[in-house]
This record gives sequence, C-alpha cells and structure tokens, in this order.
Amino acid sequence: MLSKSKYTRGINCQKSLWLYVHKSEERLVSESSYAVMSQGTNVGELACGYFPGGKMAVLEDYPWIESVERTQEFIRQGVETIYEATFIFDDVLVAVDILHKKDGKWSLYEVKSTNSVKPQHIKDVAVQYYVLKGCGLDLEDAFLMHLNRDYVRHGDLDINQLFLPESVLAHIIPLQQDIASNLGLLREMLENEEPDIQMGGQCSSPYACDFQAYCSRLVPAVEQEIKVLSSLPEVKEAEVKAFVEKVQYPLHHLDFETIMPVVPMFDESRPYQAIPFQYSLHCQEKEGGEIAHYAYLAESNPAIDPRISLIKQMIEQTKNATTIFMYSPYERTMINQMKRDFPAYADELQFIVDKLVDLIVPFRKKYYKTETMEGSASIKKVLPAICPELSYSDLEIGDGMTASNSFLELYSRSDEQYIATTRENLLKYCHLDTLAMVKVFEVLQGV
Repeated sequence: MLSKSKYTRGINCQKSLWLYVHKSEERLVSESSYAVMSQGTNVGELACGYFPGGKMAVLEDYPWIESVERTQEFIRQGVETIYEATFIFDDVLVAVDILHKKDGKWSLYEVKSTNSVKPQHIKDVAVQYYVLKGCGLDLEDAFLMHLNRDYVRHGDLDINQLFLPESVLAHIIPLQQDIASNLGLLREMLENEEPDIQMGGQCSSPYACDFQAYCSRLVPAVEQEIKVLSSLPEVKEAEVKAFVEKVQYPLHHLDFETIMPVVPMFDESRPYQAIPFQYSLHCQEKEGGEIAHYAYLAESNPAIDPRISLIKQMIEQTKNATTIFMYSPYERTMINQMKRDFPAYADELQFIVDKLVDLIVPFRKKYYKTETMEGSASIKKVLPAICPELSYSDLEIGDGMTASNSFLELYSRSDEQYIATTRENLLKYCHLDTLAMVKVFEVLQGV
C-alpha cells in the first residue's frame, strides 16, 4: 500500500521510494532532520487548537484499518472536526491533519511548519484530495495551514493568529488527472529491480534525501590528479593596511549563537525568528595589550527570555569599545532586531551597532587569500588556512547549526550532567569563534 508520504517521495525520485520500500536499512536520517520532524509534530498538535473539540482518529498502536473505521464512525456520528482523519482509496492511505465541516461542507487542512506554501506541499494536498474524493467525501475546499510570519507573541500563544489557512484548491485540481497514472507507474517501478537513476538536484531538493549516503557509494570512483594547494597568501598589501589602519582601540571581537524556534517561545518574537542565547567577547584595550575574554550563555528555561540578560551584559561589557569586530553582518542584524523588539535599550544598542566593523571584508574582497581557502571567505575556511594551529575539528560542537540544536535540546532535558557538558561544549565553540577573529586580525596586522 502506498501513502501520501510514499507518493510524494516517489514523485520526487523513484529510486528514493524503491529504497524506502526495499532497502530501508540504508536510510540515514541526520540529527538535524530528526529535530525538524519533531518540531513539525509539535506544530501539528498545536494546530488542532485552531479547531478545538475535535476527535482523534489515530490512536497509539492503532492499526491503520481501525483508524479508517474510526474516521467513518465519527462521520456517521456527526463529528465536525476530526484530527488525523484516515482514508484508503485506490490502495493509497492518507491521514488528513484536520478534517473540518462548516455549514454542512467538509474541508481538509494540511498543517506545515513553514511560513508559506511550498510547491512540494501542493503535491501532498493533491493526493489527499484524490483519496478523499475517491472515498465519496463531498469536499468543498483544501487548505494548507502554515505559520503566520507576521505573528508576534504577547503572553499565551494565540493559535488563531499563529496559523494561516490558505486555500490551495485551485492548484491541486489540475493535478488530479495525473495522480492515478503516477500511482500506476510507482507501483510498477516497485515491482522491478532498483531503478538506475543518477544523483542530481532531487537529492537535495525540496529536502535532503535520506538515501544520499547509499547512492553516493554507488557513484564510480574517478581517479583524479591530486592537486596540492599552495598555502602562500596572495595579498593586496595596500588594501589590507588601509583596512587595519582604520581600526581603533579598545578593540572587541563579538560573536552570537542563536536558536530559531519554529513556534515563538518568548514575547516579542516571531515564528523562526533567530534568538541570540549566547555570545563570546574577546577584548583588547590597546594594540599588543593583554586580551580578556567574556561570555554569556543563557539559562535553558522556557520562562526566561535569553535576550534580556544578554542585552544588559553586552551593553555593559562593550561600553568602552571603540571598534567591535563581527565576522559577517549577522551580529548587526541580530542587534537591530533586539532594538526593534526591546526599544527601551534601543539607544544603547545603537551605540554598539555604530562601532561594528566586519572582519570578513578583507577576505570577501580578496585582499588576502590563499588557495587553501578554496575561494571561501567563511571563518571555517579562513582560520585553518592562515592559523592552522586552531581547529574546530577537535570540538564536540563544531558549527552553528549543532550549537543551535544542542541548546534547544536543553529545554527538554533534566540530566544535570548532560546539561553541564553541553553548556561547556557550547562555551568552547563560541570562544573559538572570537579567538579565531583575534588571530585572523593579528595576521592582517602583520602584513
């Protein structure tokens, strides 16, 4: 039996569906993908509050056939809102997130943890519509319910404002005529040997395929001449010196780490808004002087907005700075958002913004480059190229995404040792980000 998830997987890549059915042991789901799926589940549960008082058709450990029967029984009883309403038609199983009847007419609602309707969502809703219509249900409309990017939390979550239902009926009707033939092609494909499909854009769009590792192993190895990259820098000395001469002391180096909760956790925040929870700050009063380090790492307490204490401490610890280095414009963007969300601190935060200087400029403008940077201005490429003694590879947390997911996970953990270890690893990672900036600038000063 096919399902809506199998159908959409197969439409995107037949080989992915074949592997999912016949070689599921080869499936490799990343931790970040699990985190996304978990947040999506939470969003789906919240969306039920948009139509409260409904009945759940799918129960834990329920066989699908019993969920189908339970759905039909609810319909016969006159239930007007059914969560996970389950139907089978043409040997295709679908569970509709929310099936709602208004003025005697049914509409289906597919819930997605995104800020807008995506092309892949249309195919998802289209196959649900196909099955429900095939079962004889009189559907008036089909909606994609996504998050409202303009919703700002104030107090308790306002579910009616958090979600936006958007009709996609006009988009899915033209797809109906192709679904039956697509199903036939997929079934025939599944009965045959593994499809010979080359890797391509379908491996990463609209989602990263969980069989990429398997397919990559099948790609024939091509012998290539090993190219030795020169570590000798190409330097535009005048431009580098002009950049360095503009820097005034006291000099600080600032780096944030952020989380991006799908559902806003704190007042004055929006869906998917980046929320700074940590910073590292290296400070030097004068050229060649001693370098001090300061750090902020928020509590993982959902009742406490991490930005308030971060703002206060950052204002205090940067008040004597003349130049504050960031690496890329991210820190400026974050501070400007904090100005918007906390106007009481806007003037003091603007003082910080006025002092910001982007250390990425000499590398982005190719004033200083080596072949070992591989054409990238990222600190992850620049640092090992010009300061090989420093490395992210030895850290338990070695990139921003892992840092973000690690801190988010702390909100649901109670193991004190796990929490303490994670916090230590977060501090080490963010510390290296600003220490890297210190070392990189020292190299520029030596030009």
